[in-house]
Amino acid sequence: MITLDQMKNSMNAGANVLSEDGAVLGPMGQLYVDDATGEPSWVTVTTHTMGKPESFAPLHGATLDGRNVRLPYTHAKVYDSPKMSLDGHLSPEEEQHLLRYYGLMAAKDDDGTADQAAPDAGRTRSQSSRPEGDYAMTRSEEQLRVGTELRETERVRLVKRVVTEDVTMTVQIRREELVVERVPVKDGAPLYDDGAGTFSKAERDRLYAAVETAFNGDVVEMVLYEEKPRVEIDVVPIERVRISREARTHDETVTGQVRKEVIETERIEL
Repeated sequence: MITLDQMKNSMNAGANVLSEDGAVLGPMGQLYVDDATGEPSWVTVTTHTMGKPESFAPLHGATLDGRNVRLPYTHAKVYDSPKMSLDGHLSPEEEQHLLRYYGLMAAKDDDGTADQAAPDAGRTRSQSSRPEGDYAMTRSEEQLRVGTELRETERVRLVKRVVTEDVTMTVQIRREELVVERVPVKDGAPLYDDGAGTFSKAERDRLYAAVETAFNGDVVEMVLYEEKPRVEIDVVPIERVRISREARTHDETVTGQVRKEVIETERIEL
């Protein structure tokens, strides 16, 4: 007898269902297991026939032919089998109907005695069959996955521009002023505040020369000087500015909505 694991491996490998003479009936469709024993009991064959998409075939007496499953039935026997609804479960009545068709269930004759059926068909199946894994259900949920992406926030340029400002400074300047000093002369000698006075010969000569021009309107000119502020501008380096990038890390909290499935059991009154 083919085990459940062997059937699963064949289905995962994309195996075909073969007739008793080795002809390919079609790829395996669904695998049904017995509700009571959990053993594989039925397999559907995808026939691609108009109006008959899948045919049920019993795994009683089936063998493995490589990865394929070989049935002890002819091509016509499987293709002409009663078509059942593929709703994921065979009712006891549907299974009995299929068993009778394949000769695996004893049928009563007119006198009420049971006909001889296949060796393993002496028991009447009151259990139903379901697809393998039909009593299991996969629960899924959404999970929040957070990552980071790099985006431009701003673009920075280092630009120099000229601004004008007023600068006030104080500078010390000098200027000449005319000072008139009067010194009395007595007997050809100047008299100073202390009463003493001497003249050099050159000074005395200039003094007597001036006497000769007395009352002639003599004019003496003198040039006076003064300092004026002068502004000069020099360009000198003051500082050097450089920009660089530095990565800083901080924590940020994000919130999102996720969905999840909840599996519950419901009891249905029969």
